[in-house]
Amino acid sequence: AAFASALIQFTATYHHAINHHNPMEPGATTAHWEAADRVTVYDATQGITWTQQALSAMLGLPADQVRVVNKYLGGGFGCKGSTWPHTILTVQAAKAVGRPVKLALTRPQQFTGMGHREDQEQTLRVGATQEGKLLALLHEKTSTTSPFDNYAETNSKIVDMLYACPAFEASAKIAKANVMTSTFMRAPGEAPGSFAIECAMDDLAYRVGVDPIQIRLLNYADKDPGTGKPWSSKSLKECYARGAELFGWSKRNPKNGQTREGKILVGYGMASATYPVHSGQGNARVRLYADGHAVVQAGATDLGTGTYTIITQVAADSLGLDPKNVRFELGDTNLPTTQWSGGSTAAGRVSSSVYLAAQEVWQKLIKVAVGDKKSPLYKAKTADVVMDKGRLQLK
Repeated sequence: AAFASALIQFTATYHHAINHHNPMEPGATTAHWEAADRVTVYDATQGITWTQQALSAMLGLPADQVRVVNKYLGGGFGCKGSTWPHTILTVQAAKAVGRPVKLALTRPQQFTGMGHREDQEQTLRVGATQEGKLLALLHEKTSTTSPFDNYAETNSKIVDMLYACPAFEASAKIAKANVMTSTFMRAPGEAPGSFAIECAMDDLAYRVGVDPIQIRLLNYADKDPGTGKPWSSKSLKECYARGAELFGWSKRNPKNGQTREGKILVGYGMASATYPVHSGQGNARVRLYADGHAVVQAGATDLGTGTYTIITQVAADSLGLDPKNVRFELGDTNLPTTQWSGGSTAAGRVSSSVYLAAQEVWQKLIKVAVGDKKSPLYKAKTADVVMDKGRLQLK
């Protein structure tokens, strides 16, 4: 019904081909059975806990008898977020031969053994006023995956949230095909969803004769269109203005194929991009020793994005220590459980856990210091005591 009053209507289909991750480090696993019912697995995984849970279920062993270790990861981009056949085969082979077994995929095997972003087609039906104000959006998505899986990216979330539209409807279909199982890849859902809606907004701008930036400002969502809740942060208007200034947008010729540098045609374009803030449970352990150094532990993974450095800095700041006196240990299921490293979540989740654990250690130490008759801080107010460079002192 929302389309009935729309003077501007069009339907467009956008195709997104399969993308492969292929990080620098391939999928690789080393398995060592320490006993008939206990195994240690060194795996190139973004989620040691997920791998532990998958292997525990497959082997029929309690999770605490399946140890998964990954101290460093050479990139993942999502493909190392799942437990793939080569990991399971390595564990089974090690059990069969009674010796440690290592398996690393070849570069060609990366294309068929660790998933990909799905082949997908998105159709957007757009209804708008003559001025370009959105009235209705219909988003239909079809994607492929293997005959034995049902994975699909949720593109409609980003299509629904980017612009204010009073009527929105989405549907998704999965086509089973003779292809590898699709999986998470670099902003799954957000990236291809943005591709479709941004193309449609450019198409709308062209049809109504409005500048692409202005069409986005006209449909700017000051609150979440789906829930009506305010944004935790949003600075797209400022980004549009600053980007246009730096890019020289005012010099853009709105007619297609009219801007040249010598004999070369130059395209001027823009698009919006956003990514949600994911949250999840994190756990951490902080130990402070008498010599002024601390050991911080969390079962996270460093994909090469600097988790070791970030958490060391957070712990040092929280404890009032020099970073050189903090050792951060991660990548082992024997450490406090933390969800997988992906979706721009690991640093934030672990940082919060480490900060809270550090504060608890700090408060316990202060209580000991002000309650010990032999302490220089005996009977001092806890609120007046701070830690600086490994020492407790009054403010």
